[in-house]
Amino acid sequence: MKRVKEVVLLVFAGILLLPGTNLYASEIDVLVSKLVEKGILSRKEAKAVLVETKEEIKKDQAKEEQEGVPKWIRTMKLKGDLRLRYQADDKDKDNRAARARGRVRFRLGTEAKVTDQVKIAAGFASGSSNDARSTNQTFQDTFSSKNLWLDYAYAEFAPTPSITLFGGKMKRKPILWEPTDLLWDGDINPEGAALVFSGETYSTELFVNSGFFVLDESSSNADEPWMAYLQPGIKWKLSEQKSLKLALTGYLINSKGYDINGSADTNTKSGANHKYDYNSISPAFELTIKEPLGGWVSYGAFFGEYVKASDPSKNNEGWVVGFKFGEKKVKKAGQWQFKYLYRRLEQDAWLDAFPDSDAYDGDTHVKGHEVALKYGLAKNIILGLDYYYMEPIDTSAGHISGNDQQVLQVDVAIKF
Repeated sequence: MKRVKEVVLLVFAGILLLPGTNLYASEIDVLVSKLVEKGILSRKEAKAVLVETKEEIKKDQAKEEQEGVPKWIRTMKLKGDLRLRYQADDKDKDNRAARARGRVRFRLGTEAKVTDQVKIAAGFASGSSNDARSTNQTFQDTFSSKNLWLDYAYAEFAPTPSITLFGGKMKRKPILWEPTDLLWDGDINPEGAALVFSGETYSTELFVNSGFFVLDESSSNADEPWMAYLQPGIKWKLSEQKSLKLALTGYLINSKGYDINGSADTNTKSGANHKYDYNSISPAFELTIKEPLGGWVSYGAFFGEYVKASDPSKNNEGWVVGFKFGEKKVKKAGQWQFKYLYRRLEQDAWLDAFPDSDAYDGDTHVKGHEVALKYGLAKNIILGLDYYYMEPIDTSAGHISGNDQQVLQVDVAIKF
């Protein structure tokens, strides 16, 4: 009888392979019932035949469905996150009253591999305005509907494994390495083009990042603000536990004579426009250590960066140092990471449209501390605490006034 079962399965398989044949589960049931009535199959054998045949039908149908869908659609990935925040601001700056508010951030992104060498990515994010440095939406205006903005949209072309060309409104991290947000707020996604080179040996990784960004465009002015950068860097594997990453970034920033959108109005101005170009040099480092305390924590790092602008003759330097330890990235329940850093950014060290907007509202000519803690509540659900204590370097620099500013942020972030 086993032989009979094998023959029956072969017959069904042959029918399924015939061009243009669509055999459905209900039709299989009828055919097998007839074979049981004729005594060719027992009920036990009939049940086994039905299970195996229906599995084959499912596989064939799935294959047909996939073959009818373009490959780039089948390779699309969807990801996003929702962050709920309570934020308390104690801003003696400009004699503002203390403030407490609820905020939300929602981001949704997708990417697709069009060919083996071309990938596209796009994403949307919340935000109360077109501010490049914030995707937060404050709970306000009597339940009004909130905006969703185009956060990034770009293409990648990788002609070789070592070279990648980017174009569009791009995520910053793949094209420009920074260990902190002293110079670049984490929400900024530059617009323009970038070229990334990377290569590695047994213990060394080399990279060269470069790009050209458009800062603004005007139909009435042929000369417009822009910036370009070149960032050579290296990552050494010093031992099984330690690695050191170094980079030196040179910036050309054409900002003199322009009113740059998003400016905090803390750079030196000539009227409403910036007085200087912010061409600058910025070295940065990060030393990472696996199990730095003998296994008590799995990861630790020391990091820092420095910047100096060449056009201004004074108040033109900035720096930050810090450390973090715990998990390299908090993803699961019970994982945690602690971070501390101290920053000092003088008035004309850097263009005031780019620094971390949570540190004294993203102003320049400030100094202070940041302490942050992340803790995994569950897989992809993270509790975050972030505290800033910032103050002006001094209050004698014209329009830079006010006293200290303290900000406490309590977040619950859900990633999917």
